[in-house]
Amino acid sequence: MNTTSAPQPQTEATTTAGTGFVSLENEVISLRAQVRDFGQLVQHQAAKIDWLTRMMFGAKSERRPVAQDLGAAEQQNFLTMPVTAVATDSDATGPDATQAAAEQQEAGTHAGELSAAQKRNAKKGRGADGKQKAKNGGGRRPVNRSLRPVDLVIVAPAGERIAADGTPLVLLGYETSEREHYIAAELVLQLIKRERWGLPDTREIVYVAPPPATIVPKGKYSDDVIIETMFRKYVMCLPFGRMLSDFRAMGSDLSDSQLSSLAGRFSEFLSPIAAAIRVQVLARAFVHVDETPLPTLDGKRTLWGWVGGNQTFFHIGGRGAKELRQVLGLSPLGAHILDEENEPGETLGWVFTHWMADGYRPYDTIADEAGIIRLCCWVHARRGFVIPAEQGDLVAKNILDRIGELYRIERDTKHIDDTERQRRRQLDASPILDGIHSACTDALLRYDKASTMHKALAYVLNHWAGLTVYTTRGDLPIDNNQAERVLRPIVIGRKNWHFIGSEDATAWAATNFTIFESCRLAKVEPRAWLRLVIARIHTGDTDYADMTPANCTKLCPVRV
Repeated sequence: MNTTSAPQPQTEATTTAGTGFVSLENEVISLRAQVRDFGQLVQHQAAKIDWLTRMMFGAKSERRPVAQDLGAAEQQNFLTMPVTAVATDSDATGPDATQAAAEQQEAGTHAGELSAAQKRNAKKGRGADGKQKAKNGGGRRPVNRSLRPVDLVIVAPAGERIAADGTPLVLLGYETSEREHYIAAELVLQLIKRERWGLPDTREIVYVAPPPATIVPKGKYSDDVIIETMFRKYVMCLPFGRMLSDFRAMGSDLSDSQLSSLAGRFSEFLSPIAAAIRVQVLARAFVHVDETPLPTLDGKRTLWGWVGGNQTFFHIGGRGAKELRQVLGLSPLGAHILDEENEPGETLGWVFTHWMADGYRPYDTIADEAGIIRLCCWVHARRGFVIPAEQGDLVAKNILDRIGELYRIERDTKHIDDTERQRRRQLDASPILDGIHSACTDALLRYDKASTMHKALAYVLNHWAGLTVYTTRGDLPIDNNQAERVLRPIVIGRKNWHFIGSEDATAWAATNFTIFESCRLAKVEPRAWLRLVIARIHTGDTDYADMTPANCTKLCPVRV
């Protein structure tokens, strides 16, 4: 019976005539061709995996093929299309072909084209695996060297201290590595022992060492407990109830009423420093101003934030032009008044000539009355165009791009002196501002008055004078972000604690936020700074201006 044999796979290798052996050189060429084909297959499959990963886990903007902009049907075909091997010179033989094949293989392996993901990662300064490269040259960042070192010695077992031949080993040193370690907080019972001295025969007491000075004399809680609770309240924005669960787990018997009382005593003790901060803030050439409601049990009050330089001062009071007049010590006609006992605001002394604020109308009114030059915030002006631009409005996109150019100029001039910054603003920013004004003027009548775009355009045009003042000097800000940032802890805290329990507590909150937010702006570690200034006050030091965070940046710097 005749059988038909299965076809054998064809190879480029041929037998040497008369010997039946395959030429070694031809076999090498054949194997390298197969390696190239498999390499192409691997690259193609890797591209498919990368595409699928972006489709399933990537951001919305990345959920499409990078190398091609095709429809959904073509994307499905992309997953099933066959791999087309790269054409090679299979018929070429000889040493030259062998060398060329080797060079081509090496180039394909080590210097081949980067995938789309690799190109994207390289453009963003990331490694091939997509992880951010460390700024110190690669690898993980070293542990902060300013931390207190604590040794953990790993002792070798007794059986490992003897060599295989029975020779006792000697300690040559240590293999050392580093990591950050957390030592849990602990409440302790502090026994204060004050020496008593007296006569040896009668045992009559002659002298007793005085008790240590504290924020709350004869109080149950030390200054460090008060500092920690206030830090958690005003920096970490924890409500008292959540804070108590942690302290009680450590064995404390603190209560809500005790914490509230401690906040009042803390505020009273540090109020002279808060007053010194106020004077230093309002003595600046310009200030940032913003306000936010502060809910209380009997309604709402307003917390005003004043930022000057690297400190901030908070003031509690009402809202509107009347409150601003009382704050600045002005009569309704703009003249300075002598009666400083105006409620609910306490009169503030001030020498600044410019202030930055949002579009709230009373700021314009009081600026005109007091002769203050008004600056308006470009972040607020920009905000109205964001949603229309996302919906495809070309005018909004154009204006946002122009505002982005203004901020690019600010970034480029961040580290130069004020004179050069003013020159750059006049030279580069002024033409962009002219273009924004023209675009807003031309587009205003094309939108309905009730539309978002009309309101955004009108906001820019109505506040145009204040939006362009910053170009007249190099030290003036372009936006009010500084004031927005200092109010953020209040807004976060307001969501956590919902309201403040009493009218007195609102004044405590203003003083305490003044302390902790000024530490943040001055880049001062608040716990260390508080221990320093509290100790100075206990010794009778009354130079409160020298104790403000701005004057202690070198003594208590934030660890970076």
